[in-house]
Amino acid sequence: MLLPLRIFTLPFFFLIYFFAHAQEEDRILPNCPLDVIIALDFSASERAFIDEVQTVLLALTSRFELNPNTMKIGLISFNRGAQLIQKLTGDTDTLEETIRQLKIPISVFATDIHAGVDLAYEQFHLNSTPGVKKFLILVSDGDPHAHSRGFGFQQDLESIFRLKEGEIVNRVDPVHVFSLYSGETIPYQDPWSEQVRMLSIHHMQKLASSPEDFYFFDEYPKLINLLEQISSCL
Repeated sequence: MLLPLRIFTLPFFFLIYFFAHAQEEDRILPNCPLDVIIALDFSASERAFIDEVQTVLLALTSRFELNPNTMKIGLISFNRGAQLIQKLTGDTDTLEETIRQLKIPISVFATDIHAGVDLAYEQFHLNSTPGVKKFLILVSDGDPHAHSRGFGFQQDLESIFRLKEGEIVNRVDPVHVFSLYSGETIPYQDPWSEQVRMLSIHHMQKLASSPEDFYFFDEYPKLINLLEQISSCL
């Protein structure tokens, strides 16, 4: 029985090897350098969402071949404050390993979007090359809990404005912002809950650089395709 088993096993592993390398060849090495930071909402309302987030992140990394001179990606999270998960890296394997290990260990009922934006600003300033195009992808449900408490979002808007504008004096380049809304998409029957949901969506729309830069979570393939066009200088 050993000989037939070997006959089956060798082609099987050859196919695995072939498809793995075919995937590598399909990766895009950008012609136009860009740096991307992805800011992830790690509040309690997003805890059950981590598998979907990993799927999106791996879909992004499987499309591009990172390189310190052409494309770097970094990851940060925010809930009460913000945390650096992965500084801007040009190493694909390092980033993918970080993504696979993502988890939200505890439930924190806070969504400090402004803290995530401020940390992204700092990381771009410290680890991104001046003159390289910079993008922030903000993934959040827009903090519906804060809306239900009647709190404002002026600090989020102030932080995002600073990021978008950059600072000539401090040699910080402007950053283009995409927002990916990860909250509820089905309308609520309860009028108050529906109002909160719509306020959250509206807030995420305002944080994006333009109306066209706002996406619902399941529209992420469109965003990846857009980044591919940008990286190709289209």
